Amino acid sequence: MLPGPSEEACTGSASTSGGISTQRDEDAALALYEMLRTKGGVSSGDLFSAVGPDDTHSGRGFRRLSELGLVQVRDGMAEAVDPDAALARAMDNYQTNAAEQLRSGVRLQRVTEALLSVYRPAVQRETSEVAVEFITEQRRKQRTRLDLSDAARETCASMHPGPMPALEVLEASLEHDRTIMARGVRNRAIYPMSCLHSPKYARYLHELADSGVELRLVDHAPFDMLTFDRDAAVLAADPDHPSEAVIVIRGAALMRSFLAVYEDCWLRGLTLARASRTSSEDSEITTQERVIIRLMASGLSDDQIARKLGVHRRTVQRAIAKLMERLNATSRFEAGLKLANDAEFARTFVVQ
Repeated sequence: MLPGPSEEACTGSASTSGGISTQRDEDAALALYEMLRTKGGVSSGDLFSAVGPDDTHSGRGFRRLSELGLVQVRDGMAEAVDPDAALARAMDNYQTNAAEQLRSGVRLQRVTEALLSVYRPAVQRETSEVAVEFITEQRRKQRTRLDLSDAARETCASMHPGPMPALEVLEASLEHDRTIMARGVRNRAIYPMSCLHSPKYARYLHELADSGVELRLVDHAPFDMLTFDRDAAVLAADPDHPSEAVIVIRGAALMRSFLAVYEDCWLRGLTLARASRTSSEDSEITTQERVIIRLMASGLSDDQIARKLGVHRRTVQRAIAKLMERLNATSRFEAGLKLANDAEFARTFVVQ
């Protein structure tokens, strides 16, 4: 078989390491070419036997002719190509390669322009638009919330772990919610399940739902949060003291995580109808528990109540724990305060 242009009979350094070796290769190529021109076509066996015993240089010579386009192989026969024809083919190949390089250059230019002028600025803009603000002054906090809600165009969402604010504050907030929804803004809210245990807060939740606010109730929400579209959020700086300082976050890069937290709580929550059924089934207070809570409100300790009623101390603790859960209170003292401030709820513990 005739050697092809890609065959490596020897390393490249052997054919170019010195002038004598290179000249010998060129001489072998010329001898092959002249023979092909004379005979018109030569088979592989006749080709190398006619050139001489030095097959190494014969192979290099043949590859040299192939590189120059001066030889072509058809049906196992090597034929010489006219130098002008070889030159024309070489120019055609060059023009084809040059045209492809030009097209590649144009494509590279377009890709570069798009990356530098469109996509890189988008990433930089997203990062540069991130801002965090710490606000402590009460009027400024309220003004910031109102401004953000007025600027919202798609959705406003809120999450409230409790304790609940005064009913007057909630009613004012409800009026503002109606104004927002009148503009076509979706309004969602997450509240603690314990709100259903207070008649006034339960009524407020039903008013919210009737006005068009989408509601979910959860056993526990991690912190107070308001979100406006995907652009901004207002968080309590200290979850244990939500009425104090707030943090205002702006920028999509930071908002993604807070929106994910909100969506997780939303998916775990119950609708108002379902939560109401669950609450009425699970939180029925017995006559004994009413007496225990009334005695606790009178200032008696768990042991004193247990002795007075002739029940186990754990029975007293369970009744008080149920009260604290319904009031969303973290201590007996807090439960007592909330009970004193909610006369309507307190009447549910009066023994009939």
